[in-house]
Amino acid sequence: MKLAERIERYESIEKIRRRPLIVYATSTRPGITARMASDAVREFIDQIDLIRKEDTAVDILIHSTGGDALTAWKLMSMLRERFKSIAVLVPFMAFSAATIFALGADEIVMHPHASLGPIDPQITIPQKDGVPRQFSFEDVGAFLRFLNDEIGITEQKFVSTVVDKLFSVVDPVHVGGAKRASELSTDVGERLLQTHMTEAEERPQARNIAEGLNKSFFAHGDALSRSRARTLHLKIAPDNLELETSLWQSFLGIESYLELRTPFKPLEHYLANGGAASLTPKAPVVLPPNAPAQLLNQIWNQVGQDALQGLANPATEVPYSVVNALIESPRFASEFRSEGVFTAARIAGGEIQIAATDRQACWRRVDIPPK
Repeated sequence: MKLAERIERYESIEKIRRRPLIVYATSTRPGITARMASDAVREFIDQIDLIRKEDTAVDILIHSTGGDALTAWKLMSMLRERFKSIAVLVPFMAFSAATIFALGADEIVMHPHASLGPIDPQITIPQKDGVPRQFSFEDVGAFLRFLNDEIGITEQKFVSTVVDKLFSVVDPVHVGGAKRASELSTDVGERLLQTHMTEAEERPQARNIAEGLNKSFFAHGDALSRSRARTLHLKIAPDNLELETSLWQSFLGIESYLELRTPFKPLEHYLANGGAASLTPKAPVVLPPNAPAQLLNQIWNQVGQDALQGLANPATEVPYSVVNALIESPRFASEFRSEGVFTAARIAGGEIQIAATDRQACWRRVDIPPK
């Protein structure tokens, strides 16, 4: 969906809410890597500077599976410096760091289809075989509880042996890093909640909410529905059918533009856009029976020359362009777009190996269409 159509849908929300709206979405398209990161801060400043000084309230529509918790803190802190009232609108998903960001809002508007999520940070570490392993500090705690509660290992000498085995798989430094990340997540969540939970009886509750979102879920992808969020005492706005309809229509515009329902598969893209011919296997060489040695040598020489010529030819390059994130409103729009080329080659066994080369990956301004 084009920007002009998306802006019309954003304006319908602004009309209902009577306050400016900023939209922040990171791609959740399968095959695309995107996360909340510090480079979004500068784009938010451009958005904030274009809002009238007399406007003291703002809405942030967010769609993201998360990213950097400190980016969530920075963005919300910056908004708090400028606005007296902040609402976060969630049409579909706001997980991990996006949930942390939402905790700083005076109210969270959730569509019935929307989900928040746990704020337990995930740590990714490289393995010896090159395959990354993801875990959280809560996984370590669950393992130790398993030893005690399920297996019944309580004696220190046996626990120490098992822990040594654990540290042979996971570096203790990484476990320490996971612990620090977990503490940071709870701390940032509590700080953001306390920006609006200012009454004396509310402040201790902020800690309980943040710890619950960090430690009481059994999976990082566990969805926190609107009704469940209310039971956890999050400030979820009352149901509003008119607003929910506009909110969902806005999300559908984002979903269409970012192609969120179409997985991005590099090889499929390469083959469909001119790369198939370069990967067509060569026909096998069939030698005439009882051919003279001189003819066989000529044939093999030709095969060798063809192979060398193939190595000398430049690889077929297929361009790609994907949007990783966008920040937009009726006043200003920017997007993070990655552009580059794919190359591919057949390797031993006939498998196809594909490589991506980013030639440009950055935020760029998108012109607002005239009305």
